[in-house]
Amino acid sequence: MRWLIVLVSIFAIIVGINLILDGVYNVGSASTARMYDLARDPLIGLLIGILATALVQSSTTTTTLTVAAVGAGIVSVPVAIPIIMGANVGTTMTALLVAFSYMGERREFKKAFTTAAMHLWFNMLVMMVLLTVEMLFHPLQNISGELAEAFLGAGDTSAPTTHVVQAVVEPFIALIGTNGLFGMAGSAGMATLLTLGTGTLLILVAIRVMSYQLRMITAATAHSLLDKFSLSGPEDTPHIGVRSNLIGFGIGLLFTVLVTASSVTVSSMQPFAVTQSLKRRVILAVILGANVGTTLTATVATLAVVGVYGAFALQAALVHVLFNVIGSTLVLSIPRLSQMIISLAETSAGIAARSYTNALIFILGFYIAIPAAVLLLYTMMN
Repeated sequence: MRWLIVLVSIFAIIVGINLILDGVYNVGSASTARMYDLARDPLIGLLIGILATALVQSSTTTTTLTVAAVGAGIVSVPVAIPIIMGANVGTTMTALLVAFSYMGERREFKKAFTTAAMHLWFNMLVMMVLLTVEMLFHPLQNISGELAEAFLGAGDTSAPTTHVVQAVVEPFIALIGTNGLFGMAGSAGMATLLTLGTGTLLILVAIRVMSYQLRMITAATAHSLLDKFSLSGPEDTPHIGVRSNLIGFGIGLLFTVLVTASSVTVSSMQPFAVTQSLKRRVILAVILGANVGTTLTATVATLAVVGVYGAFALQAALVHVLFNVIGSTLVLSIPRLSQMIISLAETSAGIAARSYTNALIFILGFYIAIPAAVLLLYTMMN
């Protein structure tokens, strides 16, 4: 029964994306693009990604909606890149908040917070480096474009399976879209608003439902694997260390692909950190795998996009994949980077443990208050 709900959720996500596309085509991409004008500044796009993800508590949702916007032609790939990077940072808020469930005991809190902070520092450091390089040389845009073209083939604008998906989805869009039920709302503007709103809500709910169902299916298996994995041998043995990192990365990737939420994977590492049944380097490897695993949903979502913008939607999804794969590869292959992230996380946890209130204020300020204030000020000035 749970697997049936998962399949229905995937179908609902694809329907939601098609409703968004239908709404955009009805009002015209030029009109809808005005909503995204703010994101043309890379810093503003980054803050939009952080704030949106912190509010919906799901980078998968933010990146999927961004891919849908690219597929609708209202956001270009260069504009989408900072938003996607911001989503990667915004999703780290969840595990930081979960760490406060351990605040009755400061030692346990520090261990849990260190795990969450490793997720934050990895994404922050990779974002700062890759966003700077991207603004100067555009490697992510160029490489993702080449990969999208290689996958689709020269001249093709959508994936080979897209037309099959569309044949199944199109009757639902015709029934409830701007030319169907919502088209009877009385005005084109209202029909568009209902279509866009329903599509967005459908994606939000479907991702939540799918994540919960998959979590129930896989939780016991994942924890059993990690319990067995925690008996791996001394971390300071080079052979064991490399093997442990690779196994941890694989578990993090697989579990996150199944639950569609990296924050769930990271939060589930906190009990292992508190009981010291997993070493921090191994936990970091699991977190890196989770970051790569969370890219799948947005990539699959490109199956819903047909037409001239299909290749651009796939390109935007591949940017998300490249961001996490490049960052994870660097950290796994350079031990000093791993140690730097762990050290920064431990320092952050030590500071947070001194005052729970100040730590919470900082988290809410960093993820919500500051981005919202900057966006408001930028909007007023422009």
